[in-house]
Amino acid sequence: MADEESKFGRRRSPRRAVLGMAAALIGLAMVSAMLAVSHAPELERLLFQLGLGGTALIAAIGQVLILGGLALLWSALRRPR
Repeated sequence: MADEESKFGRRRSPRRAVLGMAAALIGLAMVSAMLAVSHAPELERLLFQLGLGGTALIAAIGQVLILGGLALLWSALRRPR
């Protein structure tokens, strides 16, 4: 049975699950921070300093971290076939 699991690749891994959860939480914090900056009048100056490219880049990186972390978490915790 151990040969069957190794033949299909990855097995359950707590380390991968923790890394996936951490990546998803960091991405969520980045996207939440960008939303807070864009909706707070006192942080409007920071928003203009970052510019449209900077804010979009930070939000995109956060979204990639969320989706990648959730995919890693999903693959680490699902049962082997």
